[in-house]
Order: sequence, then structure tokens, then C-alpha cells
Amino acid sequence: MAYIPRLPGRVDEQGQLRPSDPVAWRAYLTRNANRDVWITVKRQTKLHSDNARSYYHGVVVEYVANHIGESHDETHEMLKHRSPVLRARRIELLDGKHLEMPPSTKDLPSDVYAAYVDETMRWAAEWLGLYIPSPDQVEVSL
Repeated sequence: MAYIPRLPGRVDEQGQLRPSDPVAWRAYLTRNANRDVWITVKRQTKLHSDNARSYYHGVVVEYVANHIGESHDETHEMLKHRSPVLRARRIELLDGKHLEMPPSTKDLPSDVYAAYVDETMRWAAEWLGLYIPSPDQVEVSL
């Protein structure tokens, strides 16, 4: 698996990129000298919290997995693929070809993650007849 760094920075008033860690930025550029690269600028968003992730994996996924008799990982994959909240990503390769990447919950902003968890709990109640306690009804340790 390739390491793809996420290097934070800020775009100043003149539209100039200012890396938060210029040493890390320069080291990454040096490692990629004489190579074609993709440059992506993405506005930082507040990612979902460790508590939200722990609740989803420790309660929501576990309840569904136990109910349907599947592993945690298989259940998590199934829930991601069936959710209308999450969408596959289309990426373009350097040669112009495109790939569909499966949806991921890893880097979701907190509002989208909350919508995904809520929608998953509604689906489990309607489709499976499964009650999943809300975060304030359970204690999840990190």
C-alpha cells in the first residue's frame, strides 16, 4: 500500500499556498523529483470524532453484524455499499483511464458521517427490525 501524505496548509489573501510544515512539504517534493504528480487542493473540514467512529463501529456495525451473522468487516462493507449517503469515488489515473473506488467513511466530515450513521440505523430498524441504541444510551470506550 502506498503512503499518500496529507500535508496541511493555508491559501493566503494573494492566493499563494503556504504549507503549515514547509520542511515536510519540501521533503515530499524532493522524494518525487522528476516525476509526474497530481496536485489536489481540498478545503479542510472538521472530520468526525473518535467517539463517533467508536459508536459506529462498536455499536451500529456490531449490532447489525450479530443480527445477520456476518463479520464486523463484511458488515461494514455491506453497510457502506448499500447506503445512499455514501458514493463511490471516480479517480483519473495519469494515463487518462478512470477507476471507481468504493465508498469510504474514513475522511467524512462530521455532518456527513452523522447522516450516514442515522440513515444506517433507520435502515436497520426498517429492513431488519433491529433496534440500535442511540449514543446517549450506551457507553463506548475508546
